[in-house]
This record gives sequence, structure tokens and C-alpha cells, in this order.
Amino acid sequence: MWWLRIFIILLTVCGLLPSSVCAESPAVRIKDIAHVLEARDNQLMGFGLVVGLQNSGDKSQTGFTQQALTNLLSRMGVVPQAVDFKSRNAAAVMVTATLPPFVKPGQKLDITVSSVGDANSLQGGTLLITPLRGVDDQVYAVAQGSLLVGVESATPTVPYIKQRQTTVGRIPSGALVEKEVPVSIANKGVLTIVLDNPDFTTVTRVVSSIRRAGLDALAKDAGTIAISVSIEDNLVELVAEVENLTVVPDVVAKIIVNERTGTIVIGESVKIAPVAVSYAGIDVIIGDVSIFSEGSSADSAQDESRYRARSRASLKKTEGNLKLVAGGATLSSLVKAVNTIGASPKDLIAILQAMKKAGAIKAELEVI
Repeated sequence: MWWLRIFIILLTVCGLLPSSVCAESPAVRIKDIAHVLEARDNQLMGFGLVVGLQNSGDKSQTGFTQQALTNLLSRMGVVPQAVDFKSRNAAAVMVTATLPPFVKPGQKLDITVSSVGDANSLQGGTLLITPLRGVDDQVYAVAQGSLLVGVESATPTVPYIKQRQTTVGRIPSGALVEKEVPVSIANKGVLTIVLDNPDFTTVTRVVSSIRRAGLDALAKDAGTIAISVSIEDNLVELVAEVENLTVVPDVVAKIIVNERTGTIVIGESVKIAPVAVSYAGIDVIIGDVSIFSEGSSADSAQDESRYRARSRASLKKTEGNLKLVAGGATLSSLVKAVNTIGASPKDLIAILQAMKKAGAIKAELEVI
């Protein structure tokens, strides 16, 4: 039996209350929300062989592993007498890596090694020298080294314990860069800054912050900013100066709901209109409030230094506990009200979905 529980949530406008009530987004560096257009990462990939496995490699039916071993031995001057290999100490793998900008030849990269055959485990294996190519089919790095899988292959299988993946491993600093990707951060006298999350409001604030620093900036669209540079400018110092400028990015009103886990993430800009919701014995009533000076009547407030809020909503008779929650302009008051009585996250999810359907929530509701 659900006990009848009534909440009253007082939603007031931020302008009527002291500014300390309304939380503001913190200022962040432009470096944390944007990057130079030309300074981008590049993906590398290669096909290789892992040897030294303890009878946990690819089976003899895996044709491309046998072909790769035959080609490797032939290049080393060893011509196999039989095409059919019986050893399971080798496995065919794909090697992937990310090449950051401005990395010079001789520097090292972390790589990820993944089995492409039917190997049971790569634990204890060694990756043979493998060229890593970019999308232009040029070799930019060479990988080799001992794999770190992070779990022993002899670990007993327990049904209720999730086992770690043993067919994927990593080699820290396992690739040696052989070729640099040329980067020109200023093309034709223009330095281009790109926002990680394009937004018209945010890009306008970024342009204003750059202009206050004495630079000529122009927003091309919601995610691109062009900064005029001259030949005399030191581009490294200029980029460092722009990156350390601060700006308050705009936040999109959005609610993320995961029904499987009961997780709810609510943005600070989410607001709700006056609405009444009743769900499974939980009544939520949201209405107007009256603002009056403390120590005076609501109709003739004289002292404006201290304010209190009083609801004009009416109460119904209830058998349960009455919970009175101070209101705010965001959805946090509703969350506090539901959490006060110990309602489950699934109850709040159902309430949010119904309020969104009724048009009371002025935000995007995304269910994952």
C-alpha cells in the first residue's frame, strides 16, 4: 500500500531572490573547450603477429595466420617445408595507435593490440615488429614489444565475477615514431580555433574574450573562430595566450536518463513550469509563491533587505508525512523532494517523462 504523500515545491524566479541562490557555471580556459584546427590527432593501424603464447594462439584453421607466418619466415631466409602449421603459440593481431600533433621522429606512442583470429588469450605474448600506417598508406610508426593484458590466463572462471578481456592488450611506449605529420597552425595569416561542442552562445563569448585580449577575432559559424595573425607574431606564444583566456560556456538544458541503472543526470539550466503531478501515491504540486519582507505582511512589505517566500497553494488531507521543500528556478527542488521521502529513481524517471510529455519541462529528455 502506497502512503499518500504530498510535496509542495516553491519555484521562484532567480531575479526575485538574492543572486547567491542561483548557481552559475564556472569560467573555464579556452584550451579546455576548443583546439587549433590544424593541430589534430591521426589514427594509425597495422597488421602483426604475436608470438610466445602458451598454446593459446590461433588454431591451425586460421588461414591468414599461417600465411603471415610463411611470409615472415620467407623474408628471414627460412622457407617452411610444410604449409600447415600445428603450433598454437602465435596469433594474428591488429595494432592501433593515435599519433598526436607535433610528435617528432624518435618519440614513442602507446599501442593497443587486438586479436583478429580465434586465439584464446594474448597473455605473455610478444608483438613482432609491425609497421603502423595512416589513411594515406604511409608508415608513420613501428610497433614491437611485450604485451600487458592485466590478467592471468589461468584465472578461474567465476560466473558472478566479470572477467577481464584477455584477447586485447596494450604496450606502453610500444611504437617508435618514424615520420612526423606536418602541421601548419596558421594558414594564410589566419589562426583557426574550433570548439569541441559547437554552440552559438559559447562561440560569441569566446570571441568577446579574445577581443578583450587585444586580438582580432571573428566567428565564422557556431564552432569556428578565425584570428588574424601577422608575420611578426610568435604563433606559439599567441596560441598559448588564447588557450589561457577564460570564458563561461553556455550549458544546454538537458536531462539524461538511464532506465536500466536508474541513473539521472540533470543539467543546471533545466527549468520547469508550474505543474501538478500524481504518480503511484506521490503528489507533486508546483505553484506560484508570494515574496514578502520578513517581519511585515505579504501585502505591505516595507523592508527590502530580507525576504521570505510563502506558498499560496492549498493542501489536501493526507495520511502520510507532509514534506515542505524550499523552491528554486531549476529542477533540483523536485529531485530533493522525491529523495526526501526515499522514492526510487524509477519513480523520478516516470515523473520526468510525464512532465516532459505535458510540456512542463523546458529541456531535452534523452533516454539511454
